[in-house]
Amino acid sequence: MKDLKIVFADSILPISDHERRIIHDFGCEVTQYHAITPKEILEVAHDADAILTVGGKFTRETIEGLEKCKVIARYGVGYDNVDIKAATEKGIVVTYVPVYCQEEVATLALTLMLACSRRIMIADRCVKAGRWAKSVASVSGAASPRGKVFGLVGFGSIARQVVPLIKPLGVRVIAYDPYINLDFCRELGVESVELDELLEISDYVSLHVPLMDSTRHMIAAPQLHRMKKTAILINTGRGGLVDQDALCEALKDGTIAAAGLDVLEYEPPREYEEIFTLDNCITTGHIAAATEEAIVRLRCAAATSLVQVLSGIKPSLPSGIANPDVLQKVPLKDTGE
Repeated sequence: MKDLKIVFADSILPISDHERRIIHDFGCEVTQYHAITPKEILEVAHDADAILTVGGKFTRETIEGLEKCKVIARYGVGYDNVDIKAATEKGIVVTYVPVYCQEEVATLALTLMLACSRRIMIADRCVKAGRWAKSVASVSGAASPRGKVFGLVGFGSIARQVVPLIKPLGVRVIAYDPYINLDFCRELGVESVELDELLEISDYVSLHVPLMDSTRHMIAAPQLHRMKKTAILINTGRGGLVDQDALCEALKDGTIAAAGLDVLEYEPPREYEEIFTLDNCITTGHIAAATEEAIVRLRCAAATSLVQVLSGIKPSLPSGIANPDVLQKVPLKDTGE
């Protein structure tokens, strides 16, 4: 296997000994580059047998330029930076890691909700600026969660992790998901509602859906205007779920009270982001999964899935295949076979 070329295309997450050990045990080495754009990726990986990536732009142009790639292993729950259709047509397996950080994302959603509702960052800046005596006044409008309504947009595994964290605070939990599992709702004591109703009655709206054509800008000006003026929007999903310009206007004119964003519509941010100037918005830079424990799980799962595909084996949880239709072209054995 030593003649296989394995490339870690980008350096958003510097490679560690965890990946190196897994790939070295397979009999190969891996080289990391700083390639993000299609042109940059093809310069370093056009002849790669396998590619690891965090945020590389694997457009159709990129994928069609890959000469012998068998697998693209993406670090993370999502894979919207990879053209799945193009990869499937090319016979490239795309792996991802869907179940490594549910608890971590759920706890950050709760953290952002509490930080926004208690105006923690505003108080912090007030005290550090030498205005300790004015800290109480600085958090005017802070609210307690008990008796409020917490709305989950999306009711997948991460959203379901939020429920037992938030329920002890005395909130009523509701959820919208076009594919909602009512058994999970009954088990967790969550009410299923339509999106418009959720937006209208929730005090906290927390987004937990993947970014697709059908969900891009699912929260835009019309939806923001349906929300309460006291409502807080939390997004630990994908930045493109929210029309960021519309959100800025809503935060400035009081359409909603606050927002806690771990993700932005443009990542990395544009040269000037108005959202960064607003006191009633907290931004945390896509860190929801960034605990030591979760990152180790992610690293090991991504590298293992790459090695499994190269070995003719179908990855299993915590990894998965983002384009299962590719198995019609690239048959892989189950791990138990």
